[in-house]
Amino acid sequence: MRSTLRIGIGIGALVAALGAASSCGGLLERRVASPEVSGDEVTFRVKSPSARTVQIAGDWPGNNWGRGDAEAGEVLVGLMKAAANGGVWEITVRLDPGRYRYRFLVNESMWLLDPDNPRIVDDGRGGKANLLILP
Repeated sequence: MRSTLRIGIGIGALVAALGAASSCGGLLERRVASPEVSGDEVTFRVKSPSARTVQIAGDWPGNNWGRGDAEAGEVLVGLMKAAANGGVWEITVRLDPGRYRYRFLVNESMWLLDPDNPRIVDDGRGGKANLLILP
């Protein structure tokens, strides 16, 4: 009986703490829907309120992991736009069916995985990337 009561009190305390944290300054961040697939269009979103730039870097044609061609004036390949809702960045790309690895590049220097996509694989360069599968 005591262990049941302790578990009940523990769960109640946890629920209360989570409720307090979410109402006090947003300590628990809400996630954004990413990636969102609609036909052959995929919208990627990531929350990064303090970022100056965010890029989507992936292994699909035309992106090449976000590497730009400075001579052609395409330095920021996959540049995402800041949405009006609290530091969320987004971009929509057209992709054929297949398997794609991707991640985000913040301020041209910090790699970030998509927190809303639990599929994580080797990026082929000694790091990690998210996996998107389009049937």
